[in-house]
Amino acid sequence: MATFSQLPLNMIAAVAAFVVGFFINFFLTPYIVKSLGTEAYGFIGLTTNIISYTGLISIALNSMAGRFITIEYCKNKIDSANKYYTSVFFSNIILSLIIALLSLFFIIWMESIVSIPQTLIFEVKMLFALLALNNIFNLISNTWGVSLFVKNRLDLGNIRNILGTVINASTIVLCFSFFNIHLWYIGLAGFLLAAYTAITNFRFAASLTPDLHIKKSYFDFGKIKELLKSGVWNLIAKLGDILGQGLDLLIANLFIGTIEMGMFAITKNIPFLILGLFQTISGVFAPVFTKLYAQNKKDNLLKEIHKSIRFLSFFAVVPLVFLYIYGDCFFKLWLPTEDSSKLIRLTILGTFALPYTLPLESLWNIFTVTNKIKVPTIFTVANNLLVFAIVMVSMCFFESPEKRLFILAGTRSICGIIRGFLFLPIYGAQCLEISKKSFFKDIFKSLFCLALCLLAGYGIRHIVVPNSWIELFIATTAICIPCFIFSFIIILTKEDRQLILKKFFN
Repeated sequence: MATFSQLPLNMIAAVAAFVVGFFINFFLTPYIVKSLGTEAYGFIGLTTNIISYTGLISIALNSMAGRFITIEYCKNKIDSANKYYTSVFFSNIILSLIIALLSLFFIIWMESIVSIPQTLIFEVKMLFALLALNNIFNLISNTWGVSLFVKNRLDLGNIRNILGTVINASTIVLCFSFFNIHLWYIGLAGFLLAAYTAITNFRFAASLTPDLHIKKSYFDFGKIKELLKSGVWNLIAKLGDILGQGLDLLIANLFIGTIEMGMFAITKNIPFLILGLFQTISGVFAPVFTKLYAQNKKDNLLKEIHKSIRFLSFFAVVPLVFLYIYGDCFFKLWLPTEDSSKLIRLTILGTFALPYTLPLESLWNIFTVTNKIKVPTIFTVANNLLVFAIVMVSMCFFESPEKRLFILAGTRSICGIIRGFLFLPIYGAQCLEISKKSFFKDIFKSLFCLALCLLAGYGIRHIVVPNSWIELFIATTAICIPCFIFSFIIILTKEDRQLILKKFFN
C-alpha cells in the first residue's frame, strides 16, 4: 500500500474532482432547467432516488467488502483477500439480475405509482430504464474498483471521475444541441459514464492489484455470510436514510406538487455538492485509518483522525459562509427565471446542520474500520424515523404547499444536528476506547471560527451587494481572506501551519 505521503495527493485530486464537477454543474443545471423546464427537471432527481432504492439489496454485501479485502491484503493473506474479492463479484452479478427484474416491473407500472404528467410518461420511463442500466454497470464494476482503496490510490479514481464528469456533461450538451430535446438524454449520458467507469475500474484492478483474481475456486459462501453479517447494519442504515431524506422528492411529488418538487430538486444541488465534497475528502482518510487499524497503531490512528477533523473544518468555512452570506445573490444570477428568495430559504433550511456535521464526516469511517456498525445504524434509523414521522404528520396539519415544502426541507437538518453533533463524536470515541470528550474541542473550535467568519461576511455584505458575476466573484474573494486567516489561526495546529507553509514556500 502507498505510504502516508499519498494522502496530500489523494486530497488534491478529490478537491480537483469537486471543483470540476461544481463548475460543470454550475453551467449545466440552468441549461437543463431552461431546456426541459422546472417540472421535468424534478423527475431527474426523483428517478435517481428511486433507482437508489433498488441498490438496497447490494448494500449489505458491498458496503464492507473494501474493509475486509484491504485488511486481509495488508496482512499479506492474499488467498483470503481473493476469496472475498471473487465472492463479491459473482454475488454482484446475481444481484444485478434481480435489480434488472425489479426495474422492469417498476417501469411497467410507474405512472400508477408516482404522479407524472401525461406528456412526460415515456420520457420518464426511458430515463429510469437507462439509469437502471447505469446502476447495474456500476454494481458489477465496483469489485474491480476496490483496488484503488486497497492500494490507497484514490487520486486515480478522482482523476477518472473528472474525465467522467466531462464525458457526462458533453453527452448531454451534444444531444440537446443536435437533436430534439428529451429528458432521457440524461440517462443516456449516465449510461455512457457507467460504461467508462467499468472499463477504467477493470484496468485499475489489473495494474494495481494483479495478485487479486476472480476464480470459481475462490468462491466461498462463508465469506459472503461474514460480509452480510457486518453489512446488514449498513443496509438498515440506508433504509433509515431513505426514510429521512431519500423520500424527499417522492413526498414532494405526492403531497405538494410537481412544480414544487422541481424547485426542491434545484435547492438540493448546492448542499449535495458541498456534502459530496466532504464525503470525498473524508474518504481519502479511510485507507489510512484502515491500514493503521490493521497494524494496531492506535496512537497514529488517533492522530490521523484529529487531523482529518481539522482539515475538514478548514475546508468547511468558505462554502458555508458564501452560502449563508451571498446565497441569494448566487441563485438570482444562476437561475434568473426562478424565485431566488424561496430558493435560498429552502437551501438554508436544508443545510443549517452542515456546520455541525461537515467537520465530522471522517468519523463515520471509524465504525467501518472497527467493524462496529450496529449501534450507529440503530441510532441513524431511529433518527430518520423521527424525521419521516414529523414530515408525514406535518403534511396532515398544513395545507399550504409553501409551508409543507419548508417543513420538508428543514426537519432533517434539526435531527441531523442531534445525530452529527451529539451521537457521532461520543460513540466514535467509545469505539476507539478514548474519552467521550475527545473530539469536542475540535468541534467547538470549528464553530467558533465559523461564527467569526460569518460576522466578517456580514460586514462585507453591507459594503458589497453583487448584481453581476464579476461583483459576486469580487465579494467572494473578499470573504475568502478573513475565512482563511481565521481558519489558519484558530482551527489548524502549529504543526499543521508549519506543514502548509513548508509545502507552499519550499
